[in-house]
Amino acid sequence: MTGVRRLGRAHVVALHRYVGLLMAAFLVVAAATGSVLAFRDELDEWLAPELFVARSAASAPLLDPFALRARVAQQVAPQGRVDAVVLDLRPGRTARFPVAPNPDGPGGFYRLGYDEVFVDPHTGEIQGRRAREAIAFTAQQAVPLLYKVHHSLALPGIWGTLLLGVISLLWTLDCFVGAWLTFPKGRPFLPRWKPAWQVKWRAGAHRATLDLHRAGGLWLWAVLLLFAWSSVMFNLREPVFRPVMGVVFPFDDSWRTVPLRPKPVLAPRLDWPAAHAAARRAMQDMATEVGFTVDREDRLQLDRRRGVYAYLVHSTVDLRSDAGNTAILIDADTGVPMGRWLPTGGPSGNTVSNWMGALHMAQVFGRPYQVFVFVLGIAVVVITITGVMVWQKKRRARALSRARRA
Repeated sequence: MTGVRRLGRAHVVALHRYVGLLMAAFLVVAAATGSVLAFRDELDEWLAPELFVARSAASAPLLDPFALRARVAQQVAPQGRVDAVVLDLRPGRTARFPVAPNPDGPGGFYRLGYDEVFVDPHTGEIQGRRAREAIAFTAQQAVPLLYKVHHSLALPGIWGTLLLGVISLLWTLDCFVGAWLTFPKGRPFLPRWKPAWQVKWRAGAHRATLDLHRAGGLWLWAVLLLFAWSSVMFNLREPVFRPVMGVVFPFDDSWRTVPLRPKPVLAPRLDWPAAHAAARRAMQDMATEVGFTVDREDRLQLDRRRGVYAYLVHSTVDLRSDAGNTAILIDADTGVPMGRWLPTGGPSGNTVSNWMGALHMAQVFGRPYQVFVFVLGIAVVVITITGVMVWQKKRRARALSRARRA
């Protein structure tokens, strides 16, 4: 029986070792880039202030949001179109508009070279253009490129997203495997487990490296599991995360399940002001039903493929303080509500998932938590590298032992 247990543990050790080696390079890249991205917005503005600080004085009057959208649409036409109204205009700060290409003929679209513009809200002037998916080593593209590497290794198509999704799933499973391997073999459990949480700095370099790998993983275990599983949520939501979480938590999937129209809606029956009025009524009805208060409007967007307007506000059920994510979908022709998105206050599955996403992206608890995520990224790099160092040391020892026996 003891032999069977030893054999089983040996197999688990091997599994942990080789899964860890498989993940190592990917985890180092993801952790290092994620550490920097904890300060994503601050870094983006520091590198490219011309995209975020309006040229007009903050004391100048702001344009009406619908007039501003119209001015931007004129500047990007006829090649591009603007399918959003920014409702939360801030003095001295640019407004960011997504831009999509217009058809240039049967089955084709114009090539714009950008997919978002940054606009002075006082004048309507476009101050900058940027392609979020472009790979370019410039100050304006640095943060989008860093995010692209973090999320998909900057690989084309969906392959990078799928690859890091699989790595995240392996990381999630390995969190449990690694923790199990620290459990002591004998009793009493807690006194024998206590050394696994300690680093013996004076016991030699190899022992300190092993302890740092093991103890670091234990002390940060819950947070590492959170980041591993939330990475699965971002990269493998539909095939893995949602089915697994759905076993435990109820979800409202109405935001994601509105079907595509046979053809994109080119001229919705509701224009922007009418859609805004219908969306506000639908949002007020939802606020009364759920029991939240709208603090401010954020934006109104048109999804032509699904034929819906998305109306986003900041409310008392939001997690982020700087952006509104309470949202409702309405039919672009009739104004009938089609779906909703509640950061909190809805089904528990949505609330748990939104908390996981906000914690992963350092969007809650202010600057102290940003610093924590930054340090956590460095810690993951250290835990990963020390794991590789332990493997190298044991590999050399096994090779030397075989050479001596020969």
